[in-house]
Amino acid sequence: MDTEPTTMWLQLIAVLGAVAVMLYGLYVIYQRVQAKDQGFGPATLKAVGVVLFIPTILILAIITNFQSETLAALLGTVAGYVLSNGKSDG
Repeated sequence: MDTEPTTMWLQLIAVLGAVAVMLYGLYVIYQRVQAKDQGFGPATLKAVGVVLFIPTILILAIITNFQSETLAALLGTVAGYVLSNGKSDG
């Protein structure tokens, strides 16, 4: 039973790290938008979505008992979102 507190601390550190990555990613996106003096457009929205969604999946993988198939489906959703161009050829 000595590994239980250690596991809890490692989970806490991983979750705090993921939250730190989220906040830093949002800060970088904000700085880029300010530097380019542009508005909040589709590319910015996609970047914000990725910066928030991937660490959230990591947090869910750490603190819940999701099966690997569920996490793979969520990551596949993110990959499809990132790789889609959003333009119709019609």
